[in-house]
Amino acid sequence: MQNKFRTVDEITITNTLSATEDSTASTVAMKLLLTSFQVMPVLDHSGKVIGKVTEMDLLKALKASNDLKAVRVSEIMSTAPPVVTSELPLEQAIGIIDANRLTQLPVMKNGRFIGSVTRHDLLRAWLGVWVDHERGSYNEVIG
Repeated sequence: MQNKFRTVDEITITNTLSATEDSTASTVAMKLLLTSFQVMPVLDHSGKVIGKVTEMDLLKALKASNDLKAVRVSEIMSTAPPVVTSELPLEQAIGIIDANRLTQLPVMKNGRFIGSVTRHDLLRAWLGVWVDHERGSYNEVIG
């Protein structure tokens, strides 16, 4: 099957979540639960990706202290994942995700974080479909 899109910039990125290093773990946990994503990039005050917070990071923090409102993201975050630019070809994005066993990649455009491209985004783009989760249907995208 021929891919309809060439670069990350050409596809819809569905995960625009991020946290700052001084966010509370509680806030991050709620955002992840509301969206069903499993990880969130952490940005410094200049917008640079400096880490990530995973569900496991949050579970470990809960196990250690039980009060996520008192825990700052900077205290529990994991090492930053690879960060890519929006001009990256989709094939390379898939390779980076696969090689690093990730579910998503933070994306920068013109020096600004624009979101994280997920495996779901890449699969949807490669197939050329838009999935409507609420209706349980999909439509072909014209590429």
